[in-house]
Amino acid sequence: MKKIYTDKSTIIKSIREYFYRTGSIEVFTDILQDIPNLDNNIYPVELFVYDERSQPIRKFLHTSPEPSMKKILSEIKTDIFQITKVFRNYEGSYKHKIEFTMLEWYRVGYDLDDLMEDTQNIFIESAISLYKKPKIKFKGREYNLLDWQKITVDEAFYIYTGVYPEDIDKMNKFLKEKESYFKESQDWEELFFRIYAFYVEPNLGKEKPTFIYDYPPQLSAFAKVKGGKGKRFEAYINGIELVNGYHELNDPVELETRLKQDIEKKKKEGFDYPLDTEFIKASQNLPECSGASLGIDRLIMILLDLESIHGI
Repeated sequence: MKKIYTDKSTIIKSIREYFYRTGSIEVFTDILQDIPNLDNNIYPVELFVYDERSQPIRKFLHTSPEPSMKKILSEIKTDIFQITKVFRNYEGSYKHKIEFTMLEWYRVGYDLDDLMEDTQNIFIESAISLYKKPKIKFKGREYNLLDWQKITVDEAFYIYTGVYPEDIDKMNKFLKEKESYFKESQDWEELFFRIYAFYVEPNLGKEKPTFIYDYPPQLSAFAKVKGGKGKRFEAYINGIELVNGYHELNDPVELETRLKQDIEKKKKEGFDYPLDTEFIKASQNLPECSGASLGIDRLIMILLDLESIHGI
């Protein structure tokens, strides 16, 4: 057990040193927030605190430091990073916890390809800090962290299912052939996530570390949309997502639209969340940049060849 703690310390130290060496400023933002950061299929932990008059105040534990960091970035316009605890409700599996550790970082002037290279460097530095070489073993396979595959979402869907994600009829047909109990649906998002979660994602990064990029615009989150594709990527090793990266949206009108869509979606599910107008205002001064979040617990699980993130 002691080795896990010492290895974890070594990995986090190597990550910090990488960012210091490449010119980033480490920032520290509040975990307790007045307004939750909204994201599709992510739900904040809500609680009440009490002021000096014993009046209850509604608060949220941040699901990521993104809005707070972007408010800083809009002012100082230079590379920043943060390692912090984050909290998400309704999470639980060998690779999920309600409370976990996240690395979040932003690079000014980077596009998506630059950010993928940056991400790869973090993996390399972490592996070298433990093993003195950029190679790791996980689930009986050796992975060379110098050698990554890059495929689009469309390519990944077609490789592993024979369908493209914009074709609802073919997605329905695929699922009916795979699952006798499946009932046809016209909900594109439901079809996409069902196929992605069960038939695409488990195959990603099996042979070599993999970046999957160019998402459908409906799933662009806070990424720019160019050429009809959301400019974001995810990084995988052995079917496990480790990093989510974006060429960051800096259009306040579009950001407000996406935030309100998520508020309305969650309101239908019985949740009432406020709109972060300060975040929207700050986005108009956000420099051209790319940013990403990395699940440190999952990274440690992969690097140490563990069965789950629990106990890390």
